[in-house]
Amino acid sequence: MTRPAKIALLITAALSACVIAGCGAALALRDWVPGLAGCADPTKPTKTSVFTEPIRIEQLYPRLKPIRTVHWQEREARARSCPEIGPMDYVMSGFAVIDSSRAAELPTTGASTSPDVPEDLRPFAPAEPHWQSIGDGLLLDPGSATVYFTRTSS
Repeated sequence: MTRPAKIALLITAALSACVIAGCGAALALRDWVPGLAGCADPTKPTKTSVFTEPIRIEQLYPRLKPIRTVHWQEREARARSCPEIGPMDYVMSGFAVIDSSRAAELPTTGASTSPDVPEDLRPFAPAEPHWQSIGDGLLLDPGSATVYFTRTSS
């Protein structure tokens, strides 16, 4: 092997070692500095603000029409990983106040336990509710004509 070939081989090996070391350092630091791996900051909230538009809820739950007021929110179903593997599921939760005559028409299937309401939605919960299941994951408080809904989607 000639001297210039040995020098070229040595330079190539040194550059390869530097690239491998740089990638290794970036991988080691990715959990401490999420931006290095292109990951979102895990301390940021993974939820939306509270929405008040009834149209989407009426489309998802047509038997609740007409909805007088609604407060709902979407959040990611799990914490993000880095790198992100697979699609994210989303959970939509909220309260819909319907007409009392419509609430009286909905068939109940018995008493239910209180739902685990997200913190941002708690101000919109009825006072001292008596939840009744009306199927499809919907809970009704007949006294206030309030329906609690939760839905998971991809």
